[in-house]
Amino acid sequence: MTQMELAFACGDIDYSQINRIELGKVNFTISYLSLIATVLEISPEDILK
Repeated sequence: MTQMELAFACGDIDYSQINRIELGKVNFTISYLSLIATVLEISPEDILK
């Protein structure tokens, strides 16, 4: 899944925000973590590993 596809699946958030989260350049909220985990069908803990 591309960052753009993930952003769209998360409710059309800006894909550059997904990029910044992925690179660790921005702090993200628990709600973002939960939303991304839900879209990816994984647990939030798996993202944080």
